[in-house]
Amino acid sequence: MKIIKRHKGLALVCLLTIILLIILFVIFSRMFFSKNKSEYGDRLNGIVDISKSTLEEVKTKILENDSVIDVNVRTQGKIIYTTITFDDKIKKDKAKEIANASIGYYDDTVIGCYDLEYILTQKIELKEDEEDTSFTIIGQKTPDNDKISWTKN
Repeated sequence: MKIIKRHKGLALVCLLTIILLIILFVIFSRMFFSKNKSEYGDRLNGIVDISKSTLEEVKTKILENDSVIDVNVRTQGKIIYTTITFDDKIKKDKAKEIANASIGYYDDTVIGCYDLEYILTQKIELKEDEEDTSFTIIGQKTPDNDKISWTKN
């Protein structure tokens, strides 16, 4: 006790340091050892589930178009990614129309919950001395918007 009375300032600094270390330990333990094991935390609470059969149905409906070569539809978090590959005869505007039409293949509850991300590409086989006129267009639709916003191309 005599040492504490002689060194009041040092004892106060040591006490504050111990309190700060305890607070930091609690904060870091909550950050690194939390019970929530999801990589998204609680951001996906209340999300509408999409079955694989629904995604396959959307893929099948898009593939019904003659200009479509391949379609890949997948979900990650709150985003539905759709990649569509077109043949060499299609124009950009027609490709965008096909993607816009695919929004109608989803239920309104899905549209109101998920972001939609589109990647439209064109597959062209080039001959010698030909200029590459193929396109890659990226579009996105959030639940707040009624239509897809496209990149300038």
